[in-house]
Amino acid sequence: MKFLQRYLPFTLRAVSGHFITPSGKLSPQLDIIVVDARYPLLAENDDGSALVMLHSVIRIYEIKTNLKIKDMHAALAAAKTVKALSRQVAEFGDIDGFGFPQYVLCAYHSAARLESLKQVYFADVDVDRVHMDAVILRYHPSDRPGADDALGGELHVEPPFSDDPACRGPLPGGGYPVSRPMHTPLSDLYYSLVQDSYYVLGERRFSFDALGAHFNEYMNWSTAL
Repeated sequence: MKFLQRYLPFTLRAVSGHFITPSGKLSPQLDIIVVDARYPLLAENDDGSALVMLHSVIRIYEIKTNLKIKDMHAALAAAKTVKALSRQVAEFGDIDGFGFPQYVLCAYHSAARLESLKQVYFADVDVDRVHMDAVILRYHPSDRPGADDALGGELHVEPPFSDDPACRGPLPGGGYPVSRPMHTPLSDLYYSLVQDSYYVLGERRFSFDALGAHFNEYMNWSTAL
C-alpha cells in the first residue's frame, strides 16, 4: 500500500476497504483497491480503510505473504464474488474487456511449487465468470535453483481471440493458459498496473459529466437532494 501510494501518478489512488454498488451491495474486505482519483471516497475510517464507489474501481489486489494452495482456491472464490458484483455497472462492458475492474492475487513468496499452483489456477479460472491474474514475486526456492533463474512470475489467462471454435483455447471459457517468468516482478507489476489503468480509463471514457451523473447512483453518500 505504501509503495503504491508513493509511486502512483495523481490520476490513481490506492486504498484498502470495500466498494459499494449502486444498488447498495457491499463487497468483501479488499486488501488494495486502485481507483480513479477523480471520484471522492464515500467514507474513510481512522485505520485508513475506505468505502469507494464501484464506478471508480480500476484494479483490486489480494495480498498474500506466503502463497499456499488453499490461498489460491480462496482468491479465486473471492474474485468470482467481486466480478459478480461488478457486473452491476453496465458501462464496464464485457468481463474480459479492458473496461472491467481487474482482480489480481499478489504473493510475496510461494510455499507451493509452481506446477501445483498452475494446476489449481488453470483448472478453476473461467473467463466467462472470473479473470484473475496471479503474480508471485518470489517463486518457491525449488523453482529457481540457479542464480540466473527468474525470481517470480505471473499466471494469466488470455481470452479467446473470437467466438470461432478454432480460435478458442483449452481452458474453461475458451481461454489460453499463460505462465510468464519475471526477473524483476515488482517492477513489472507496477508497470503493468499503471499502463493497464490508463487503458481501463480510456476504454470507459467517463467524462466529468458522467462522473457527476454517477454520484446520483450512490445517493446515501450525502444528504443532498
